[in-house]
Order: sequence, then C-alpha cells, then structure tokens
Amino acid sequence: MKIVLGSMTFGDQVDEQNAKEMIDKFSAHGFTELDTAYVYHNGKTELLLGQINQSTGLAELQIAGKANPSVMDGLTNASISHQISTSLERTKLDSFDLYYLHQPDLNTDIRTTLASVFSLYREGKFKRFALSNYAAWQVAEIVEICEQEGWMKPVVYQGMYNALTRDIERELLNCLSNYNIGFYVYNPLAGGMLTGKHVSTQATDQPSSGRFATFAGYQDRYWKADYFSVMESICAACSASDIEPANAALRWLVHHSDISNGSNNAIIIGASRLAQFEDNLNACNDAALPDTVVAALDEGWEQVRPACIKYFRP
Repeated sequence: MKIVLGSMTFGDQVDEQNAKEMIDKFSAHGFTELDTAYVYHNGKTELLLGQINQSTGLAELQIAGKANPSVMDGLTNASISHQISTSLERTKLDSFDLYYLHQPDLNTDIRTTLASVFSLYREGKFKRFALSNYAAWQVAEIVEICEQEGWMKPVVYQGMYNALTRDIERELLNCLSNYNIGFYVYNPLAGGMLTGKHVSTQATDQPSSGRFATFAGYQDRYWKADYFSVMESICAACSASDIEPANAALRWLVHHSDISNGSNNAIIIGASRLAQFEDNLNACNDAALPDTVVAALDEGWEQVRPACIKYFRP
C-alpha cells in the first residue's frame, strides 16, 4: 500500500522545522508523494512548503495540488488558472505531479471545467489529473467526456474512507475499478475519532483541541453519539490485544479494507506531532489484525452506518 504525506496541518499545527522533519522521516521510509491544496489554511500550507522548497528542496517529492470551487467564481477557466498558478508560485514549483478538482462545482458546466484542466495540462502545469469528493455517476460522466474529447482522464480519486466510514463501498469503488482509477484515502483515523482519545467524551460536549476544534466539518462527520458509543467496544478489543486504536485503524485499511489489494491505492497520512506521524507510518508496516479487532471494527461500522455521511459533496 502506498503512503502519501498529507500536509493539511502544515502552516497551522505544524511549523516549518517540524514539517521538514516529517518530510525527512517520510522520505526515509521510501515514500515520495505529498498532498496539498490551494485552500489549506488560506494558503499558509503552500507557502510553508515553498519555504522548505527554497531552503532544503522538495525535488525528490511528487506533489499534488487542488483547485477548489469555493475560490473566485467556481471551477471556471479563470479560477482554475488562477489557483494553479498561485499554488505553483507559493510552493516554488514548476509543475504539480497530480492535480485535483477538489470537489464538484454544480454551477459550472463540467465540459468547461475539463477543457480548462486539459489546457493547463498542455501548458505543463501538471502531469496527472485527479478527482476528489465526486459521486460515482459524476466520475463516470467525466471519464466518458474525456474519452470523447481525447482529453487526459483522471487516474486518482481521493475520498473519505476508514473503518467507521465505508460509504464508498456501495458504488464508488466499483466505478473506479471499471475505469482503472486508484483510490487515495483521506481521514483514515476519522478525524481523530479512531485514536480512542475521545472515548470518554460526550457528543454534546464541544471539542477543545485537535481537528474537531478547528474544523467544523469533522464534527459533522464524526462527532456523533453513535461514534462515541462504538469506540468504547473498539477500544476494549484493541486493549485486549495490546494494540492502540489508531494503529488498528491504519492496519485495517492496509490489510482488511476493500482497497487493500489495489496497487494504485494509497493512504494519506498526516499528524500534528512528529512522534504521532512516525507511529502512523510504522502502523502501515505492521501485520494484519487479530480477528477479534477486525470483528469489533466491523460491528462498529454496522452500528454507525445509518449516521455515516455520504462520500461525495456537495
């Protein structure tokens, strides 16, 4: 399973020095892909990456960027061109390896968006095209349009997936397989819920730290009574096998999930602390889980399934 370095904490919880150390650890494990986006922390993430690129270099990394419909007037030619040019300037890169449409824009004709993407590809602004947060039918439509027009087709889809969030299994994974599109996981630890750190917290309490405190979207996804309830049994099963819940969650993705056998699939891993990041990297190299832990995760999913949000936006 490939691992991708997620930079969403860079420029906020992670400063330049710690970011450099994470990149060094990541590279030492033999991984090369780093994920970022125009909108992360209002550009601070990309600016920090640019500082690192100027001081120590990022030449050995394959970096992915994203265009977001919340910027300017959506995923129009002007907006996408502005975003990719600005992102390349911030990061001090000549081009991105992978470039995503971050989520759907329902107000711009998709052919207009795709024509803009292909034009930027021909200009050498990026090498591979990707999607994130699109519904399966939208993925199919995009691929078919690209085939009709002779445009570059998407090769990667980035989506929300973890042991307690499996909505992609209903239809999306079959769609991606049909078009030979790899799947990159974000939120592998359910925003921190699968670390077990919140097991004694009440869903009615307001989070005071971590991603749940800084990003309301994470609360909408996971800060729910059903999730708190199932984490108690999951933590108990992990404790009985002397396994940390976060370790179990990552090993589930690597060995037991519906993406475990795909050579084009990857897990995006980030952290707010270097030690935490190292633990997450090491977990991805650990063996398969005991049956008791897998069963606890499966039972937990069945209990939270009705509360699980959809994999696509908006």
